[in-house]
Amino acid sequence: MNAPRQHVDFSVGLLYLLLGCGSAGVAYGYGLGTPARMGAGFFPFWLGIGLGLLGLGAILRAGSRQRPAQRLEPWAWKPLGWVLGALGLFALLLPTAGLVIASAVLVLVSSRASAQFNWAASLANAAAISLFSALVFVAGLGLPMPLWPTFIG
Repeated sequence: MNAPRQHVDFSVGLLYLLLGCGSAGVAYGYGLGTPARMGAGFFPFWLGIGLGLLGLGAILRAGSRQRPAQRLEPWAWKPLGWVLGALGLFALLLPTAGLVIASAVLVLVSSRASAQFNWAASLANAAAISLFSALVFVAGLGLPMPLWPTFIG
């Protein structure tokens, strides 16, 4: 097989194929049921199959000679680290610091990944997203999560 001309399409297709097959395999263990009486794994199984088929299509399309060659660019490790670190902090802070503070920290830390980082804009975004999250998830949906740190009440 010739090397794919579209490295981006090939890489994304491989990722979709692996994620789709993996999620379909996990969902299969939940029991599929029938279309008339769906089990817990029915929807995730077929969603995984669909994602895998999309990935297979992208892999096949990557070898097309009708499109110009395109290579993958190197990963931007520093922004990736900021975003993953922000997600980790959110997960650690949510149970003890509450949704408002954890959301604000998530936005402020992940904003550092941008080359156009600005404290004023980040603080405004953090306030808006914290308010929105509190209104939607706690007030609107009634999810049982603390809004504020446990020592505040």
